[in-house]
Amino acid sequence: MTHEECLILDFLRSNPETPFARKEIARRAVKRTVYEANPHWVDIPLQALVSKGLVEIDDSGFYRLKKSEYLK
Repeated sequence: MTHEECLILDFLRSNPETPFARKEIARRAVKRTVYEANPHWVDIPLQALVSKGLVEIDDSGFYRLKKSEYLK
């Protein structure tokens, strides 16, 4: 798992039942300077987490930790 994927998971674990927009994850999971330098940094690691089955996306395009991940 990459460093970026770990940052995303840590952010989602802070409030596991709440779905977040991609932009909000990108903005809040890293330091402000990282987000300002590349606001699209989240795209590839977030899709990787969805592919791995750790994060789910709803019909509205919001992401959240899969229930099985935060019940551990």
